[in-house]
Amino acid sequence: MRLPEAFVETMRELLREEAAAFFASYDKPRAAGIRANGLKCDPLRLPELTDLAGEPVPWAPGGYYTDGEERPGKHPYYYLGLYYIQEPSAMLPAEMLDARPGHRVLDLCAAPGGKATQLAAKLRGAGVLVANDNAAERAKALAKNIELAGIRNAVVLCESPGRIAERFGPWFDRVLVDAPCSGEGMFRKDPAMIRQWERRPAGDFVRTQLEILRDAARLVAPGGRLVYSTCTFNPRENEGVIARFLAEFPEFSVIPAEHVAGVEGLSPGRPEWLQEDEARGLAAGRLEEIRHAVRIWPHLARGEGHFAALLARNGGRDGAAAVAPASDAKAGEPLGGAASGPEIADAAGAGMMARRREDRRQGDRRRPGKGREAAAGQAAEEAIAQWEAFRAAHMPGWTPPGTLLVRGGMVYSAPEGLPDLQGLNVIRPGWLLGAAGKRRFEPSQALAMGLRPNEVGQVLELSASHSDGIRYLKGETLAVPDGSLREKGWTLVCLDGFPAGWGRWDGMTLKNERLPGWRWI
Repeated sequence: MRLPEAFVETMRELLREEAAAFFASYDKPRAAGIRANGLKCDPLRLPELTDLAGEPVPWAPGGYYTDGEERPGKHPYYYLGLYYIQEPSAMLPAEMLDARPGHRVLDLCAAPGGKATQLAAKLRGAGVLVANDNAAERAKALAKNIELAGIRNAVVLCESPGRIAERFGPWFDRVLVDAPCSGEGMFRKDPAMIRQWERRPAGDFVRTQLEILRDAARLVAPGGRLVYSTCTFNPRENEGVIARFLAEFPEFSVIPAEHVAGVEGLSPGRPEWLQEDEARGLAAGRLEEIRHAVRIWPHLARGEGHFAALLARNGGRDGAAAVAPASDAKAGEPLGGAASGPEIADAAGAGMMARRREDRRQGDRRRPGKGREAAAGQAAEEAIAQWEAFRAAHMPGWTPPGTLLVRGGMVYSAPEGLPDLQGLNVIRPGWLLGAAGKRRFEPSQALAMGLRPNEVGQVLELSASHSDGIRYLKGETLAVPDGSLREKGWTLVCLDGFPAGWGRWDGMTLKNERLPGWRWI
């Protein structure tokens, strides 16, 4: 691998006696890994389910190294959302953040979704996850991975950090900033990063990183925590950014990450690498805090280059919003509580809808200019009615968590307690349940992926190793053996006990309702 001369010179100066071992690591195979989805299976049991899972990643329970020659993206379990393909070092920041059930969590630069899905598994269905990316196409990929993982309590945004801070304020217990960076730690994994590095000097990212961190600071509740991470070695983007941030926000401190304390292969931050302008304004004790940051070096650990710092905001009480997971939240099952009385909401608000119903009962005329609003309210009510009819017929005794929300004929289950999202670019305001049509309700793939088999009245069980299971993943129609199904209509299809999608049985064959974008190619 041809490394840029400027990069080589800088790393030799920084690492000195370690430099030879560092550069020798570029001749070794890159680290690859998968991380079990704790919402679907016990992370420690993933090696029992598939031989793709090799040795455990030491800093991420549920993370496993994989053979670089294997193709985990072609395994049926990938399409069931049982694991996420993730570089082992990238599993570190979410682990350091220590999200717990009941927390309000924000992943500010979340696409394509590796860290967001990792955080969702730690919430175990209790609390709120807001996952954001300010690039439209990346946000769509993020939403797809959120749905594939079966996450019930997530909101997906495509917004600038500043606009999110204006709307939410200090609302979150945990905030993750996996910042855009020069990507030096990814040279071995993706040589194309070298060309990007040569086109854009590392220092160009510092201003952007600080701007994102400033907005992130406004989003952290007193007593809450913030993780800043990059996949670069450059001290200006790592220790330098943290030092500048501490000088500007004295209410934050860098603290040890107890979840990874003492893990072999992890190295501390290096405040001695700070430049004079970066260290200015910080007392010696505050500079020493930077040693609590964590670095991953490819010559010391089995992973690509990474940096992460855990920052705590003073005041308040850490974990004040945390609650115990629901009593039925068991490993190996999709998670998420059930609400006893979901509210109906639309853009005009539930109160206004109630007033409209009263107006109709009184026989009042609609006021001028209110026709469109009234029509929207009626459409929302009809969509809710279709959903309730579908739920009663196919999932009796079960209701989704949160608040029912209708947007453009799509019915969602939105997490409870969210601030008003009006004016933000919302990709998913909650768990997408499905779409109301002219004749019937169409359940979504996201609903199927987030359900437990025991929450659905009719389930068709297939094997992931059998031809019928593979044919279903590919979108083909299936012949159903006699006695397998009782009633015509919508059926949840499961492979090895894990939801894969919907089908509709006509008494002889099962029409495949797995959408084209979800099929095994």
